[in-house]
Amino acid sequence: MPPKRKSDTGSDSGNSTKKAKTAAPRLKKSKRVDWQDNNPTWVMDKPQGEWARKAAERWCLLPPYNMAVSEKNWKAYYEERAALDEVNTPNSDASKPIVSEELGQDTFKLLRKASANVAKVICGSVADEEERKQLSREGGGDNPRSVNSKTRLYSPYGLGTSVDFVYDYHFRMRMTMAGEKFSTLLACTRMAMDCNPKEPRASCAVTKDRNGRQKPEEGAVKVINMSGAKITGTTAANLGDFEEALFGQTGWLSPLKTFQVVAYAGTVGHYHEAYGGQLLSKGGLDKFKLFQEETDGKEFWDRESPLYAQKEEKEGSVQMRLLGLARNSADVEEEEEEDSEE
Repeated sequence: MPPKRKSDTGSDSGNSTKKAKTAAPRLKKSKRVDWQDNNPTWVMDKPQGEWARKAAERWCLLPPYNMAVSEKNWKAYYEERAALDEVNTPNSDASKPIVSEELGQDTFKLLRKASANVAKVICGSVADEEERKQLSREGGGDNPRSVNSKTRLYSPYGLGTSVDFVYDYHFRMRMTMAGEKFSTLLACTRMAMDCNPKEPRASCAVTKDRNGRQKPEEGAVKVINMSGAKITGTTAANLGDFEEALFGQTGWLSPLKTFQVVAYAGTVGHYHEAYGGQLLSKGGLDKFKLFQEETDGKEFWDRESPLYAQKEEKEGSVQMRLLGLARNSADVEEEEEEDSEE
């Protein structure tokens, strides 16, 4: 009995044994949520409570506003942020604890750079131009041996939420043995009820063990971790929690953009660390992708950055300088509306 012939379907040039290439998976689309459908206590109108209104006006908080946050918590929020504005003001008495002579670098220049990088990430998000403007305006020697940094990023919306970051980095080369090399970026979400005006610089991401040594607080996430030659990063699911805390939703920013916001707000790679670039790339930049229609924000940022440069020449805290841009923008819009009415 003759052997069965192999089917020649789809084999026109002798390539039937080659496997067809698998199509690359399509990137997801960015999605926005209907605020009030998902959160009945969130409203678009500015709050009427004294402290909620003061906070919204001073820091240009965008709608929606969470009406479930009590006036007591808004008062604590306001006093905490006001105290941190003093800390972030160059040459103020309150700023002395955050100025490091050992680092050999300008503390406020580092903060401005980190803030600008966060803004640039938002400039490439999927939103209309005016919203991107508003969101992006919220916000020593080379190769240091050690870096210990604590920062906080507040939501640009009237939700009272924020994220605490603690960045530790250490690298010391030794001639007779393997070098000392370790680093961690911790992040932990905060609610309005967690605000502490008595200790505004206290971080919820870390605590102390029985010997007084710093350790991660329960619930804190290791966004980036380096131990020796191994560098790892967190998951997209964990990044989604930070996106929800800061922007009130998940799925609007890609995991890549959320990672960039978190890592830059945590000041990773801003100190000319020898391994700063590797921490960022292996921690998430090489792992995650942009959503459809997201960009790196460079084109939009190139138009916005001159405004930041102008603010560099004026006094005031890093945060208030950026908020000044948002206020100026709002003032111009109001004037334009008045002109159009005339």
